[in-house]
Amino acid sequence: MTLRSGREPRQSRRRGVRDDDQASRQPFVDTGWEGYDPAEVADARGSRPGQAAGSENRRNYRASRSGGIGSVLLFAVFALVLGGIVLGALYSFARPAILHAIVDWGAENPTALKLPLVADLVRGELGASLTEPVDATDLREIVLQIAYGDTTADIGDALVQTGIITDSRAFVFESIERGETYNFISGRHLVSKAMTVDQIIDSLTTPPYNPPTIRIAFREGLRIEQMVAKLESVEANPTDPALTLKLDVNLYYQLATNPTPDLLARYHWLKLPEGASLEGFLFPATYDVAADTSALQLIEQQLDAFAANAPAALLVLPPDQIYQTVQVASMVETEVKLDTDRPLVAGVFVNRLDRKKWPTGLMNSNPTVNYANDSVWLASHPISSWVDYTFWTPVTGSTPLAKIVFPEKIAPYNTYAHGGLPPTPICSPGLASLEGAVAPDTQDGYYYFLAKNDGTGALAFAKTSAEQTANEKKYGYLP
Repeated sequence: MTLRSGREPRQSRRRGVRDDDQASRQPFVDTGWEGYDPAEVADARGSRPGQAAGSENRRNYRASRSGGIGSVLLFAVFALVLGGIVLGALYSFARPAILHAIVDWGAENPTALKLPLVADLVRGELGASLTEPVDATDLREIVLQIAYGDTTADIGDALVQTGIITDSRAFVFESIERGETYNFISGRHLVSKAMTVDQIIDSLTTPPYNPPTIRIAFREGLRIEQMVAKLESVEANPTDPALTLKLDVNLYYQLATNPTPDLLARYHWLKLPEGASLEGFLFPATYDVAADTSALQLIEQQLDAFAANAPAALLVLPPDQIYQTVQVASMVETEVKLDTDRPLVAGVFVNRLDRKKWPTGLMNSNPTVNYANDSVWLASHPISSWVDYTFWTPVTGSTPLAKIVFPEKIAPYNTYAHGGLPPTPICSPGLASLEGAVAPDTQDGYYYFLAKNDGTGALAFAKTSAEQTANEKKYGYLP
């Protein structure tokens, strides 16, 4: 038995040699055609019939090639149709999102609306919100306040919040289309749900509605309850006898002493300790308000005024430092008459917070005791009686201030008995006191001060107890 290697047949085929004729080494051309005879091919090349046969073969080859191209074309058509179906389905599902994105983009990029295609897409998406009022039967007029610096988007959001329109983008789009984005006039305007977007724009670009106002003056150093008493007085005796302030004074007091989370969220710099009131942040100023101004609107005006008038260096501080600074400023406001003394008094209180140099930590501030004393009285009397109360009356009597006992909740305001700052500000400080508290003069190292009693309102400062005693004798406090 002869065993052949498994590689031999493949080697001989690779060399183009038949297995049964290796000795002669005659070349073998393997074309893959059965019965192919090279002699017949040679005869065909020299005769017409052979040529005809060759032509037939070429036609068959072309036919086979033609069939392949047709398949490719059919596949291409199929792919195009299938792609169209897929794109159509995607467009159907994605169209709302695409249009919504285009509308938002157009609202934020006014120049894009100059492109007719973008403008048409936005107009089609907004639809009836551009042309139809929210409620054609609701003719009640609502006052819309436009503040200086409000953008078109701000106004659109305010219109949505008051229910005048349903989509702020419609207002922004139409304002841009009409070229009115910079023509809105700050002030009070009358609008209604029966107005179209075009009519609203007309109203907001014409001189505002300015009804008669009532003037409310809150001076520096008032505590919240004094402001409430002031509002009670204004309500009873308005500047113009024909007007009556409709503000709910009880609601004002409720919001001022228990501000809502929504109200606080509007002012990023206003972070109050848990349970704290707005004491110290209702900026003292003169406000001209409409008779129908609400309690919330007045409080917002006061907080806005605080943000607009407070030292820039204050509002960039961390929230807890802002609060502490206002606490100090409120004490300065009640202690000082001359602006030049405010940084020095603020420096005294800040120095006393250093327990290493002032171990007791006591502020020893008379106004904080007066605040506590007034708070006890106010807690037991109705708001209507506060108008006739005299606030900040000094506590008198033989009992030392440090020994006066107040209810537990109010006791920490007695800074002769409790170290550190009072729990909250004790009044609304003015700008000069805020500036003094933001930049207290601690470098001079003062720990004491007293009024000179010379009619100027000036203060005398001391670094040591001995110096303070000398000033007390000098200015008539001691024999």
